Amino acid sequence: MNEKKLTKNAVKKYKKVVDEWFNNDFNGKQAYLKFYKNVKDDTASTNFSKLCQHAEIKEYIQERHEEAAKFVKMTHEGILQELKNYIESDITQTIDLSPEEIKELPVEVRRLITKYKTTSRNIYNSKGDVIETVTTVELHFISKERALDMVNKHLGFYEKDNEQKNNLIDYDKLDEKTLLALFNARKRN
Repeated sequence: MNEKKLTKNAVKKYKKVVDEWFNNDFNGKQAYLKFYKNVKDDTASTNFSKLCQHAEIKEYIQERHEEAAKFVKMTHEGILQELKNYIESDITQTIDLSPEEIKELPVEVRRLITKYKTTSRNIYNSKGDVIETVTTVELHFISKERALDMVNKHLGFYEKDNEQKNNLIDYDKLDEKTLLALFNARKRN
């Protein structure tokens, strides 16, 4: 499918499919089905993948990603800086803060919070009167291990390890006996 030169109408329609893909949380099958309603689900997924292989559509997808990055002002440097902020964050800044004080934290610190829970309990005297209300704030933060892993992936630190796992065999350099042994071993498995 990707060797053919696309017509202007096909490019226009495929771009609409890609636009729909961006709008529906990158569900290619659903994006394709919106414009090609008589296609089966499996075929829609396959066809969406194929249309994305055309040079014009690849270029359009890249343009859309760049537009989105500009909109949210994301760059590689920005992503790395945000991940660095996650890694270097100090949660002691949030200890013993009231809910109001947490709302006043700098946005860089508030972005680290993934879950927030406030509970209150009353302390009574012997007569049953409330003498004090204790408010507890429970905060959950972004995982520093996950942020470190994301930085490592972003910078390509795992690339060498991945290459070591990739055992490519040049079959042209193997003799007939070795090829037959590999074939028989694969057949048994």
